[in-house]
Amino acid sequence: MKIRIIVFCIFISLFAPAVFSQEPQYGLKFNSNTYEPEMRTGLNLSPDDYLSFSDGFSMAFNAKFHFKDIHNYGYIFRIINEKGNSIDLIMGDINVVFSMLSGDIVCSNTLAEVDMIPEQWMPIRLNIDIGNEELEIKIGKYVKKWNTPEIRKFCDVKIMFGKTDYLKKQAIDVPDMTIKDLEIRDMSKKLQYSWKLSKHTSGGVYDDVKYYFAKCENPNWVLDYNGTWEKRITFTTGISPYLTYDFDKNIVTVADQRSFYIFTVKDNLFEKHTVNKKLSYKMSSNQMIYNPLDSGFYAYNLIKEDSAKEFVRFNLDKREWGATTVHEHTTDYRHHNRYFSPKYNRLYIFGGYGHLKYKGGVFIYDVKDKTWSKTVLKGDSIAPRYLGGMGEIDEDHLLLFGGYGSETGDQALQPQFYYDSYIINLKTMEAKKIWTLENPLENFVVSNSLVVDSKNKCFYALGFPSMKYNSHISLYKFSLEKPEYEIMADQIPIKFKDVFSYVDLFYDVSDKKLIAATVSPIADTTSNISIYSLAFPPLKNSDLYQSETKETNISLFILPLLFFIFLLSALYFVWRKRKNINTEQHQILDEKTEFPVPHTGVNMVRILPKKSIILFGGFQVVDKQGIDITSDFKPLLKNLFLLIFLHTIKNGKGISFTRLKDILWFDKSEESANNNRGVALSKIRQILDNVGVISFNKKGIYWSVEFGDDVYCDYYEALILMEKIKGNDVTISDIKRLLSIVSAGELLPNLQTEWIDAFKSDFSNELVDLILQLIRQKNIVFSDSLLIEMANALFIHDPLNEDALKLKCSVSVKMGKNGLARNAYNAFVKEYAVLFGTEYKYSFEQVIS
Repeated sequence: MKIRIIVFCIFISLFAPAVFSQEPQYGLKFNSNTYEPEMRTGLNLSPDDYLSFSDGFSMAFNAKFHFKDIHNYGYIFRIINEKGNSIDLIMGDINVVFSMLSGDIVCSNTLAEVDMIPEQWMPIRLNIDIGNEELEIKIGKYVKKWNTPEIRKFCDVKIMFGKTDYLKKQAIDVPDMTIKDLEIRDMSKKLQYSWKLSKHTSGGVYDDVKYYFAKCENPNWVLDYNGTWEKRITFTTGISPYLTYDFDKNIVTVADQRSFYIFTVKDNLFEKHTVNKKLSYKMSSNQMIYNPLDSGFYAYNLIKEDSAKEFVRFNLDKREWGATTVHEHTTDYRHHNRYFSPKYNRLYIFGGYGHLKYKGGVFIYDVKDKTWSKTVLKGDSIAPRYLGGMGEIDEDHLLLFGGYGSETGDQALQPQFYYDSYIINLKTMEAKKIWTLENPLENFVVSNSLVVDSKNKCFYALGFPSMKYNSHISLYKFSLEKPEYEIMADQIPIKFKDVFSYVDLFYDVSDKKLIAATVSPIADTTSNISIYSLAFPPLKNSDLYQSETKETNISLFILPLLFFIFLLSALYFVWRKRKNINTEQHQILDEKTEFPVPHTGVNMVRILPKKSIILFGGFQVVDKQGIDITSDFKPLLKNLFLLIFLHTIKNGKGISFTRLKDILWFDKSEESANNNRGVALSKIRQILDNVGVISFNKKGIYWSVEFGDDVYCDYYEALILMEKIKGNDVTISDIKRLLSIVSAGELLPNLQTEWIDAFKSDFSNELVDLILQLIRQKNIVFSDSLLIEMANALFIHDPLNEDALKLKCSVSVKMGKNGLARNAYNAFVKEYAVLFGTEYKYSFEQVIS
C-alpha cells in the first residue's frame, strides 16, 4: 500500500496540471467613500503615543488603488506632529497630491507625472531627513524632493492611513485602496517597525519587530478572504433542482421545471429565464452536467438499471429542453457522483441511492454513440454508497472519497460511513485504494465534487453531518499521501434533508477561488440555493490572527531575566507572608465588590450595536439610528415575534398557526385568531422596518422569520459560536467572544411564560455542558482570568452549579484572592439554603481542595 501511494503521488506531481496559487494574498483594504463615514477604514500606527525619530525616518509600503466611476478622493496617509502640523499624501480625482503644512503651506504639489495604474501594486516611500532638512517622496519610479527647515518639527509624530480621527485633523475622505508591507526605518536604515498587514487581531495589528500595536477601525483584511466564506447570493427555486458549474465562463447554472438560472460568479450577475419547453418527467435528483466540448448543458435521466435512460440538451437561445419520455418515477440513483470526460466524450456515473438500496458499479454514456452501458470497476472493490465526493486528478484519473452505504447495498444490513479514498483509472476502469481514514469523532459525508490540488498533494471537500437538519458545512483539507485532514476556514450553515438537499464544491481557475453551492428544501415545493466563494488557498482560523502576547528571544538576556525573576520571587514571598497574617480583616473594597455574588460577572457598560435584537439579559431592539425601540414591542407583539423567531432557529421551518393560536389566542375562534395574528404581524413589520431587512414567511402551515445580513442577534451568534467551538478548530478568541455574549445575562429573564421554559433550559444545559467540557480538555490552557469568566458565565445560566463554585473558588485562591473566593462561597451557600431549605454539604476547604 505504501509503495502504491508513493507511486501515485510522484505521478500526480509530474503530470497533473498545477493551476493552484501557492501563497494567499494579504493586505488591508480600506472601506472608502462608498461607505457611510462611520464605517470607513482608518489605520493608526500610533494610537497611544507619538513615534519618536530624532534624526528622521523613512516609511515604505506597497499600495494598490481600485478606481471606480465615483471620485476616489481621500487621504492615503497623514503624518501629524505635536503642534498639529502635517505631511499628507492625498489621492485626488485624477492625480496624487503631496503637501506639507506647518502653520502655512510649506509645499504642495500635484504629482501629475505619477502613472497610477489601477489594480497594480505600487511601491511608495517617504524619507524625512531631519539632519539635512530634506523631505522626499517616491511613488513607483517618480521621485520628488524638497529642502525645508520646517522638517525639523517632525521628530515626534502620529502616522495615520485613511480615515483620521485626531483633534483638529479629523478627515473622513478615504480612497479605495489596499496597502501592505508597511515598514519604518531609521536614518541608518535599521528596521524599527514592520507591519506586514497579514495576520492581525480583532482591533488592529502588531508589528513584527517590537510588537508595537497599530489600531485599525473598520478593517477589511485581505487575508480573511482565505478564511471566511463570502455569501454571494441566495435564491429560491422549485424542489430538487439541478445544479452544475460551467468552469469556462465561471457560472453556476440551476434548473427546475419552470426556470433556468444563471449566476456569473465574477460579476455577481444573476439571470432567471423562463423555460418554454419543460422536461416531461419529475425532477427528483441532481442530474445535469456541463459539456465543455460544445458549451452545452445536459440533463440525464437515470431511473433504474434496466429502464430507459435519457440525455438531452438545454437550448439556451430558445429556453427549451430536448424531447424526453413522460413518467412519474423517482430515480434509484440519488446523490450519485458524476464526471464528464472531454477526452473520451463520455459521462461517468458512480454509486447512488434509492428505494432502500445503495448502488455500486459505473454507468457510462457515450455522447458520440448515444449509448448507455454499465460496468464493474476492476481492482480494489468499492462498497455501494451515496453522498461521497469525486474530483478530477487529470484527464485519465479520478479521485473518489467517502460516502454512506453498506457492503451488500441493502440499507437494512449494517449501513455505515465510509472514509476510504480511491483512484479510478478511466483508461482501464480500475480502482486502487490509497488509504482509509480512522473514524472521526463526528461522522460526516462530503460534497458531490472534490477539488484536487495535485501540486500540493492534497484535496478539498465540504464535509457535514448527514443525520442533522440544522447543521453546518466545514471545508476539509485531506492529504493525498496519508489518511490525515484538517478543517479550514469558517463554516457554512445548511438545512440538510437527505435526498432533497445537495452540496457541491468547484474551483474557479481564473479568480483562484473555491465556489460552494448548497441546495436546501424550505417547503414541499421549493428549495433555497446559496452560493459562496473563498479565496484560494484556504486558511484555518488560527492562520488569520496574531498572538496577543509578544514572542521574545529569551536567550538574548537569560541571565538578567533569571536574576530579575529571583528578585521578584523573593519580594513576592515577603509580601505574601505579611498579607496572609490578617487576610480576612484587611480585604480592600475592590476585592469585596469584584464578584459580589456567584452569578454576577464583572460590571460593564453594555454597548449595543445598531440594527440589533438582543435576548441575553433581557429583550432589547435597537434600530438603524442606534435608538432603543424595545418599548414599541407590547407584550403580545413581543411574544408573537419571539415564538416565530425561536422556533425558526430551532427547527428551520418555524411554528404552525395552530400552535400560535393555542399559545396566544386559545380563547378565540380560528377566524378571530387569524385576524389578530395578521394585525399583530403588520405592527411588528412596521417596527422592524426601522431595524433592517427582516421578513416573515409562510410556507404551508408554518410561519418563519428571516434576518438580513445587516441585522445582528446575540442569541444567533452565540449558537453559531457554540457549534464552531464543538468542532475541531477551537480558538481562545471564539471562547472569549461567546463568554462576552452569554455573560450579559440569562436568556430572556423577564419573559415568564410556559412556552419559553424549554428554550431557556435547552440553551442553559447546552451552554453549561460546553463550558464544562472545555474546562476539562487537556489540550487547551486557559488563563486564570478566563477561567473566572467561565465560572461567572456558568453561574449566570446555572446559579447553583457546583462545578462553577469549585472552579471560581479554587482559581481565586490560586490568584491570591482568598476574600473573593470566600465571598463567592458564602453567597452560593446562602442561595442554596433559600432554594433547597437545607445547608450545603461541603465546606469551603473541601470546595477548594
